[in-house]
Amino acid sequence: MAYNSYRNEEPLYTMIERLRHELLKITEHKSFCDRDVVELSQRLDAYIVLAQRQKSGRSEVGAR
Repeated sequence: MAYNSYRNEEPLYTMIERLRHELLKITEHKSFCDRDVVELSQRLDAYIVLAQRQKSGRSEVGAR
């Protein structure tokens, strides 16, 4: 999945908050080791990294 092509209709920080709330909700019923929890956490991490890169002016995935 290309994380730098998030939904155009949903701002990045809104997407991060939505995924964060979804992660909190899913962990009420599933283990932190559950595949769904891990995948959602990884998606959230990727969007957070993207937001950090955009904030610092480095929007490319390979930017250092």
